[in-house]
Amino acid sequence: MIQPKFLLLFFYGLSLNLPASSAARSDSLPTLAISDSEAQFQNKFYDALKEKGIENYIKAIENFVVCSKLFPERAVVFYQLGDLYLKIKSYGRSESNLQKAIALDASNFWYKEKLYQLYVAQDNFERAIEAIKPLLYKAQGYQEDLVHLYANTDQFEAALEQIEILDSCFGYSPVRDQTRSNIYKKSKDQKGHINYLRKRLKSTSDNQEDFLNLIYTLSQYGLKQEAFKSSELFLETHPKSHIPHVALYKFYLDAKAYDKAINSMKIVTASNVLAPYLKVKVLNDFVQFVKENPAYKTALLEVKPAASLDTSQRSNAQWAAYYNDQAQWEKAAEFYEKALKEAPDDLTIIKALAALYLKTKAYMRAGEFTLEKIELFPTQIELYIIYGQAQFYLERWDAALKQLELGLDYIFEENQTAATYYGLMAELYTKTNNIAQAKSFKNKVKALEIND
Repeated sequence: MIQPKFLLLFFYGLSLNLPASSAARSDSLPTLAISDSEAQFQNKFYDALKEKGIENYIKAIENFVVCSKLFPERAVVFYQLGDLYLKIKSYGRSESNLQKAIALDASNFWYKEKLYQLYVAQDNFERAIEAIKPLLYKAQGYQEDLVHLYANTDQFEAALEQIEILDSCFGYSPVRDQTRSNIYKKSKDQKGHINYLRKRLKSTSDNQEDFLNLIYTLSQYGLKQEAFKSSELFLETHPKSHIPHVALYKFYLDAKAYDKAINSMKIVTASNVLAPYLKVKVLNDFVQFVKENPAYKTALLEVKPAASLDTSQRSNAQWAAYYNDQAQWEKAAEFYEKALKEAPDDLTIIKALAALYLKTKAYMRAGEFTLEKIELFPTQIELYIIYGQAQFYLERWDAALKQLELGLDYIFEENQTAATYYGLMAELYTKTNNIAQAKSFKNKVKALEIND
């Protein structure tokens, strides 16, 4: 950092180079005497800053070295040299120059901060710890850095003490909580970790996150029975609380107490106080559970992604597939429509939505939708089938046959889909009293059945 008094001198020095006529017009300005050494210093200092600005670091260093010889008591020169040597990763020279700058101007914060940066760049955490201590008063960030420096040098007790200081000054932080957890695990202090969480929970007995952290930590350490008991104890002392059920539902599932698990799931998903991500997590777990245990499928049918549910963790397409699996066709169609807006060319979504329009007897919508999509995807015979079925139910047999006849060119494989296509055409020809064509397509269906 260039000191203010030096900048003033620098600009005064520039005035000495003004033309005589200019000086005559400014006779109110005092004439300052400047030595040859000062003039040389100013020129070299200015050139050095210019070279540094264009990242010509070696040339900048050469100019600053000249400055240091001209005026070895000016701390700013050694600071600039320290910064430049750091940029070119000449760490030893950077350190010696920064130390000189600090010795000359011990009150300058930025000189000390640069020395700290140097030690961090070298991963020299022991020296970084000593370098950061004079900086702690300046900003909270330096105090946070100290925690990580202690942890990186395995000074776990010191790291935890520093976290306590930060917590008392600034309140609890999820980031520091995670750091504390990592420190306990790295130091293999399972007992200390659990004791801390229990102590903290006593002082914040209604804090849902603190309770969940305790249960989660007990489970991570394999103390599932203790975690289960802690969950039940919390429920006993807070009978109206929803938070214990976030943990209990999983324990009930593991214990195969499915009725209790379902009850806890319903409490969680219907809660207006729980964080949305917790409700989504429980719901996702139960979806997986039902896939493996279809006898409990009805337990999920009443669960809906209410406004308070954070659906960002489950896409619209995933919600649609979920409701489709639960035979909630209208709800599935609603989410497929949302998904289609996000991915208008996704054939999987298009076909699923078209089929749902048919299932929900929205025949007009099914016909219009598939006709629109056939124009974009003329080879997708499944869309022709849904279009034909929709028109069949609307008794628009001629319109259905006209479109299906166009789709015949895109049947490239004689499979079950082709059989469905031919069967539909046979029914339509029957409705229009074209017995010959109806028989022809019925024979095609039979031929496919024989070959199958």
